[in-house]
Amino acid sequence: MANIIVDVDTQRDFMLPDGSLFVPAEPAVRMAIARVLQQAQREGTPILGSVDSHAHDAWEFQANGGPFAPHCVKGSPGWLRVFHDIPRRTRFVPMQAVDATVAPALVRNLVGEAHKGAGNRELGAAALAAEALDGVGVYFEKEVYSLFSNPAAAPVVDALAAAMGGPEAVTFDVIGYCTGGYCVDAAAKGLHERGYRVRVLAFATAPLGGAAGAQRSANELTQAGIEWVAAP
Repeated sequence: MANIIVDVDTQRDFMLPDGSLFVPAEPAVRMAIARVLQQAQREGTPILGSVDSHAHDAWEFQANGGPFAPHCVKGSPGWLRVFHDIPRRTRFVPMQAVDATVAPALVRNLVGEAHKGAGNRELGAAALAAEALDGVGVYFEKEVYSLFSNPAAAPVVDALAAAMGGPEAVTFDVIGYCTGGYCVDAAAKGLHERGYRVRVLAFATAPLGGAAGAQRSANELTQAGIEWVAAP
């Protein structure tokens, strides 16, 4: 059984004490996240992930009627990943339309030229999956809780799993910020709903709502058929 790491929203605004939406967690959580990512990089385990990416007028900001302080505004220091150099190479996939009439669904992720004068390249789902297999961290921008709110995520996840032998051959290990009914839970549920085996590595996640939030996630995810791994 091969593994795929899913690194959810490990960004400064959530993880650092001066972040605008800092989520307190035991120091061991940050260390565990770093270890999981470092081990994946050493062993060639693919890393997918998400980054919260908001504009100033995001619905969830308090000034716009939402519940949260402004956070992870794209381009701000708080938007940045804490472990920016793990993996060493990273591809960000913006929110974008996906042509569902093409099988597999066409992801048109335009990126810069690989050789002078070659012009922009267009990376589809298979190409992004191939990059993940080659050690590039593929991170999907999102504006709400679920990784899969980015239309490009599902085609890339499916292409990567297929390249590794299909759903029965892979396990997705989810880490990051936050459990308690938020983005880690949403990523795990989205993967499970698509027929994949999913584990939440709880020791490498931070709960919003403290111990009660973590317990709520443990109960809900376990009942849904998702494995909750409390210790390494």
